[in-house]
Amino acid sequence: MSGRTALRRWAGRAARALRVEDPRLALGIGVVGGACVAVPLIVGLLVGHPGGGAVISTGAWLVAVRGARDPGGIRMARLLGATFALAVGTLLGIVLVGRNEWLLVLVTPALAALGIVVPMVGPTAALALLLTTANPLPVDPIPHLGLMLLGGLLATVLLPLPWPWRATRPLPIVLSGTAACLAELVDAAADMSLDRDAWDERRRAATAALEKARKACARRRWQRRSPQAEAVVAAFRRVLYEAVTLRGLCTTLYRQLPDVDEHVGVSSLTAMLARSLRSMSQALARPETGLELPVGIDSFKERVDALRGERPKGERELLVLVLLRQVENCAERLTAAVEKAAGPALELSSPRLALPQLGARVTPEVRYRLALDDPGFRHALRVALGTLIAMLIIVFVKPAYPHWLAITVLVTIQPTYGETIAKAGGRTLGTAIGGSVAAMILLVAPHRWPLAILIAVAAFLAFSMAGARFAYWIMFLNMFVLLLIDFQVPQRPQLAGARVGLTFLGGVIALACTRLLWPRGETARLADRVARLLRTHGAVSRTLAQVSRGELPQEKAEEAIRKASRAADAVSRALDYIAHEPGVTAPEEVVEAVALAQRVRDDLIAVTSVLRGERADAGPAPEILDAVADRLEDAATAVEAREPYEPGSEVEGALADFGGWLGTLAERRLEELDAAPADKATKVRRTLLQAAAVRHAMRSLNAESARLCERAAVAFAADGAEAAGRGRSPVTDKE
Repeated sequence: MSGRTALRRWAGRAARALRVEDPRLALGIGVVGGACVAVPLIVGLLVGHPGGGAVISTGAWLVAVRGARDPGGIRMARLLGATFALAVGTLLGIVLVGRNEWLLVLVTPALAALGIVVPMVGPTAALALLLTTANPLPVDPIPHLGLMLLGGLLATVLLPLPWPWRATRPLPIVLSGTAACLAELVDAAADMSLDRDAWDERRRAATAALEKARKACARRRWQRRSPQAEAVVAAFRRVLYEAVTLRGLCTTLYRQLPDVDEHVGVSSLTAMLARSLRSMSQALARPETGLELPVGIDSFKERVDALRGERPKGERELLVLVLLRQVENCAERLTAAVEKAAGPALELSSPRLALPQLGARVTPEVRYRLALDDPGFRHALRVALGTLIAMLIIVFVKPAYPHWLAITVLVTIQPTYGETIAKAGGRTLGTAIGGSVAAMILLVAPHRWPLAILIAVAAFLAFSMAGARFAYWIMFLNMFVLLLIDFQVPQRPQLAGARVGLTFLGGVIALACTRLLWPRGETARLADRVARLLRTHGAVSRTLAQVSRGELPQEKAEEAIRKASRAADAVSRALDYIAHEPGVTAPEEVVEAVALAQRVRDDLIAVTSVLRGERADAGPAPEILDAVADRLEDAATAVEAREPYEPGSEVEGALADFGGWLGTLAERRLEELDAAPADKATKVRRTLLQAAAVRHAMRSLNAESARLCERAAVAFAADGAEAAGRGRSPVTDKE
């Protein structure tokens, strides 16, 4: 009985290990990826040129492997970049084969590092170089280059086709999901039953969806620039800003008048706006469903005007009317954004024949810094050094099938030590099993037709298992690659043991590079990144102060917000790296600081949206924003110096002045209503509308920025050990 139980448990673990998120997607990429490898082999055998068919299969494999780990995100532009890298690597291999081996030692690490710095190149160029120089070419050099390119183009054409297992229109479908997330956010803007955490979760989901749409739009520029997609993404960004502003206004409004929904129907307004966004989501995915534009703004205005027609009985009722006016303005801007996106969205989702634009200049947005502060550059140096060590071993030791060592190092080194450990173990295990099976196959079925069939099966299993576990992917990948190499130039089965040994040695080299070269690179730079986060958020507040004074255009504020968002993303990525770095834990305070920074940006976005309206007297608002900027900059200085942060009271004092000024404005407006009830175009009214709209955002900005500074400074204070003793978690070694 115990044996059966153990067998069932083992079978259950194996089933969970082989489980993929989308079996239909895995099966589809397995069939198409396997066909890219198998069809050229079979055609080559049928026409009597098996060597040429194997070369085409090799080129198809080197390009198809770039999309195997993310079959749903395969893009033709990415595969075209891989085909270009394949051509470069193969050409360099043809030029360098049989020449000075020291030239190959220098070129290979440089090409490997270039693949890290420029994602379009990837590892394809270095792999093509190593495979070309590893064995005698089965065909002449020039035909070899042409056949490799033919294989790369075959994979480039087959994989992105609108197969049933993948999205037929990737960009519209991504935009459809973004519209759905924004609809949920707008629908929740007036829902006061949602707590702050639930709102933050919806806002993060909408922000992530918008960023995904932006990246999808940028990817499309590789093939054909789409003004329609760019217009939709820009409109969605405006919807996100207005939804955040609407939430702040509704929070203050419901606090002042809990039964406001019974009077004017704010929730009905947000439901109508959300319904139009859901309609856009459906139209982007299925254009035949049509698009419902926002309707109902006029009825909301009529209800607000009816409420405004009753003379306010005090400052509170006047404040409610002011807030309703700002909700109305926000809804109008949101409606305008949806209407602006409607036409481009329908044009983008409608089926049509899209021809490439001839003469369009393709400019890849590859941005990197040649400094150790950039984790990508550090990773490129590790890869270059590891590949150089492998090439030196090849030159001096001359092992059997030597280039397998450099290939192992190239594909095993990861950006962090923890990820490299996981990949080195999976690669060694997968190579050992796959190499042993390949060796047995060469002994049992050395003829070409059985080999072609086994290569096709192994390729299908490899591409299908890419989404399951790395070890399974590597096992079947090594199996069909070794058989494919043997198909071109027959090898001795005894080389399987040498390949396993070289794989183990390559894993050791990869681990040594990641363990000795900046193993805690992001941990050492985390304080600088957090300080940059604080300073960029302070710069947003400072810019808004200048905008409110009329010293800068409003576009500068949005540009500063984008810079602050990028600084927060850099801290988030650093935390992801630290999770894989040896012997350290990420400070919980920094994780909290990233969330607080998002809330600070939300408040600043709300202020920016209000300032976009009519120009009015800013009063003490610029002083509040300057005081918040000073607070954030002081905290950044404390983080850089690892010193305790001493909060000041300047913001609270400025807020008190703002409250008194707002009361004075309300009294002056009441006096105007007594004198001329029908006069709605006074300067006092405009100023009161703007001041009341930013009041809640200013208070929230004060509270959230104070918490942000406190949490960020605690994580890096010099008395971190004392903080840890009080239950905090500064940056420390686990040891």
